[in-house]
Amino acid sequence: MSRDEPATHLSGAAVLEGPPLVMSRVQSIARWVNRVAEHADRSRVLPIAVLSLLYLAVTIVFAQRKLMWNDELYTYYMARLPTMSDVWAALMSRGEQTPPFFYWTTRMSFHLFGVNNLSVRLPEMIGFWVMLASVYVLVARRASSLAGLCAAAVPLVTTAYSYAFEARPYGLLLGFCALALVSWQSVTLNRRRWISLVALGASVAAAVSTQYYGVLVLLPLAVGEGVLSLIRRRIDIAVWAALAVSIVPLALHLPLIRAGAAYSSAFWSPPQWVNVPDFYTDLLTPAIVPVAFILVLGGIYSMMAGSDQGDAGISTPRVLAWHEVAAACGFIVIPFVCVVLAKVSTGAFVNRYAIPAVIGFAVLVGSATAFRRSAALRLVIAVSLTGWFLLSQAREFIEPTGFSMPVSQIQVNRATEWLAKRDPDLPVVVADPQSFAVLSHYGSGEVKSRIVYLADPDLALKHLG
Repeated sequence: MSRDEPATHLSGAAVLEGPPLVMSRVQSIARWVNRVAEHADRSRVLPIAVLSLLYLAVTIVFAQRKLMWNDELYTYYMARLPTMSDVWAALMSRGEQTPPFFYWTTRMSFHLFGVNNLSVRLPEMIGFWVMLASVYVLVARRASSLAGLCAAAVPLVTTAYSYAFEARPYGLLLGFCALALVSWQSVTLNRRRWISLVALGASVAAAVSTQYYGVLVLLPLAVGEGVLSLIRRRIDIAVWAALAVSIVPLALHLPLIRAGAAYSSAFWSPPQWVNVPDFYTDLLTPAIVPVAFILVLGGIYSMMAGSDQGDAGISTPRVLAWHEVAAACGFIVIPFVCVVLAKVSTGAFVNRYAIPAVIGFAVLVGSATAFRRSAALRLVIAVSLTGWFLLSQAREFIEPTGFSMPVSQIQVNRATEWLAKRDPDLPVVVADPQSFAVLSHYGSGEVKSRIVYLADPDLALKHLG
């Protein structure tokens, strides 16, 4: 026997013993994942607490470093006016078309936390978190905690997340709309009914008072309540009364709405039918990779499991009731209704006006994960969504794009460098109002002392349309 024979024999033994050993380790990992998933599924607080900490950690970093761009500077200067009466007067001058309640929230944030990058965006950061928590509660009530976690993670992998750290009303709008939805669900479940009714009316009123297109939250709520009325064969007068009372703020804002409509025919983004598919493409494109991964994962799981029968004795988690599905679908069609309204009345549409549609997608995706009895699969889906959020934002942190940094210090410094080569006694006329807003706020002293923006609305309409 040669010296190599024992080694060959041992190597063969290792090869023979390898697969069972690997399978044993895989099974051990699978059992551990199942235990973690089952524990998370039983906990009502832990899943959303972990997601909330991750959300806040990332969002605070972005909010702190982000320079304000044109629209945020409107928020900044309007909120810093001496009184709310001054804010109202400024809105009547037709320069802005956002309700005063939004500026009041920013003023309160300034009052409590000082004037800085975080405080100017804090209301929106909180509003977006309220949406995550509301979606989580709504789905977790019907299915499981991990299904709720999947639902709450969906907005983080869409373009809706950019409004979590933008000093404009859309983060707040998302929070109020989602809070209205979960309050309505509480009413239908008879959970603290009168408190829930008050919360429902107040949430819709706040949404309307934050952004005028917030009135569209009535669509999914009315559709859901209508379906429920058909199922129960009776009308819940209290719910319809709460919805009716909630739009009273629109009447109070009529003078501002009329003033803001003065230049609607010359709005920079008139509505077009292509806005509808463009909205969904813009909103959901960032989610393509995690959704594709989840579909592949679900397919592999189905082939390995063979069926959806699950383990004996384990009940299938409940999913949304039909009226809740109808309400979620109502959110999803908001962009179409928004474009129709813009064509018929307002003459203005930008994708962010219909951003509450993301709530419908989140609710339905979270509910869909409850069809599987495997808590481990729901955990993997939630981790996949959250992991993609962290991965994509890590890339954004390392190499910022317009998503998290619409205005960079390099852009601001470029104007200073350009002026240094020009006659120092001449004024510099800035033709672009957005550039003027940014340079007048962040530019050097030399830039601020020389730039001029010639503004005449009537002449602009006459010569530029």
